[in-house]
Formats: sequence, C-alpha cells, structure tokens
Amino acid sequence: MLKNLDGTRFRHVEVFPSVDSTQTMLVTEGGPDGRVIVADHQTAGRGRAGREWLDVPGAMLMFSSLLRGIAPDRASRVALAGGVAVARAVESVGGVGAGLKWPNDVRIDRKKVCGMIGELAPSGDYVVLGIGVNVGHAHGELPDELGATSIRLASGTAPRRDDLCVAILRELDELVATEDWMDEYRRRCETIGSEVRVEMADAKVEGTATGVRDDGALLVDGWAVVAGDVIHVRDA
Repeated sequence: MLKNLDGTRFRHVEVFPSVDSTQTMLVTEGGPDGRVIVADHQTAGRGRAGREWLDVPGAMLMFSSLLRGIAPDRASRVALAGGVAVARAVESVGGVGAGLKWPNDVRIDRKKVCGMIGELAPSGDYVVLGIGVNVGHAHGELPDELGATSIRLASGTAPRRDDLCVAILRELDELVATEDWMDEYRRRCETIGSEVRVEMADAKVEGTATGVRDDGALLVDGWAVVAGDVIHVRDA
C-alpha cells in the first residue's frame, strides 16, 4: 500500500504482481474517483495509439489512475498534466532534470524515460491515465532503437518506485485541480522550437513547432495538430 497520499483523491490503491493491463482494468471496471492500480508486470500492456507496452519486471513503475469530475472537453489535458507531474517527480525524487516531448513523453537528456496514455471512458464519466516510468534499467536492458533511458542510467541510482509513484500522484492531484500549469508545460516542452514531422492517420505535416495551445494542440507552421506521432527531425 502506498503511503503519504492523505489529502489527495488517490486513496484507493491496489497493487498486483502481474495483470494483463492496468489501463484496461480501470477503463473496463471503473471505480471510485482516485482508484489506482499498480502492477510490477503487465502481460498485455498498452501504449499510446494502440502500441504494445514493453516492460522489465522490477525495473519499471507502471500504474493507472482513475479521475472523475473531469469535463469531457478537458479530458485531453489530463495527460498533459500527467507529463508535468512525472517531470516534477523525476526531478524531486530521481534527482535529474526532465523535459517533455509533445504530447506527454517525459525525457531525460532528450531520451524517453516515461510514456503515458490517457483515455476517456466510453460513458464519459471518468478519465483513466496510465503511466510507465523506466526507473531501474541497467545498460543493455533497453533496446537501442527505442531511444530510451532510465532514471538509474541518467543519475547513477534508482529511487524507490513507491516513493516515485506517491510523488507523481501528489503532483497530479494538485495539477488537475488547477488551470495555471500550461506555462510550465510549455517551458518544459522540448518540441516547441524544434523541426518536426507529424504523422497522422490521414496526413503528414512537417515544419517548426511554434507552440502548444491551451487545449493541448501542437502548432506547426500554422497547423493545429490534435493527435499524431511527432518525430523531432534532429533526434531521428
């Protein structure tokens, strides 16, 4: 059981050694506001855009959280808030600076350390945010083609996953209750000012990312991109 979550909405925490997907469980089952499912291993984990989630048991922090009281037109902002929450927690608990790649990848030294997926329940009654952080991976445990890192690789030590999870949830609880964090998101977003290629379901946009609107849309040379895969040209 996670401690030090008193005063937050996240007071219903369930921890499992293995599940199919923390995200699927919460989206399917629902539950009270603040329900959290943490797993050490997922047999059918899901990333953004339907991708399979790769995990190394014991090295990753993986959990999903359920949030009620979010207006459907604000649901997409929950994942942006999640990116800020993780970046703050990586810095405070992991001791290493973190940035963001639009929309919500968290990066250390421009390498991915965390991915997440936000979903509005079919009923529209709640949002589920799934988060996976590379915490204790050693050299050779992350495929080179992923362009990923871990807190351990970046800082030399791996924080306790419980401590990191509590820090993320406390930050997330604070952020979703306010409206004044988008400036911090923009300061952390390494996509802004970068030459990018955005691949969408039916189109592709290339150009300079000039900003992120308050609703989370990425601005690329006059285009407003709501959803798509962003490739930083100089990172590729």
